[in-house]
Amino acid sequence: MNSRRPEPFPTADRPRIPAFTPAPSEVEDLVESAKTHPLGMDYLLEGAPDSVAATFGVHAFVVDAARAALRDGEPAGKIEARQAQGG
Repeated sequence: MNSRRPEPFPTADRPRIPAFTPAPSEVEDLVESAKTHPLGMDYLLEGAPDSVAATFGVHAFVVDAARAALRDGEPAGKIEARQAQGG
């Protein structure tokens, strides 16, 4: 039995896993889907992130990114430009 505990931090043989960043198209698709969904944009903006993600079949980070873009007053077409600039 191996009693060695796994390292909690990245090491040479266990590199850091890059963070998930939603693609701009995923964010735009979510916003467009919410516009036509019976629960609507209010659900996208106010629903529990995990519930919204499950309803629309996306990762909760996509929900967070869509909310941030909408909060900043960006139309869907501008989301891609902002994310391309790292914002």
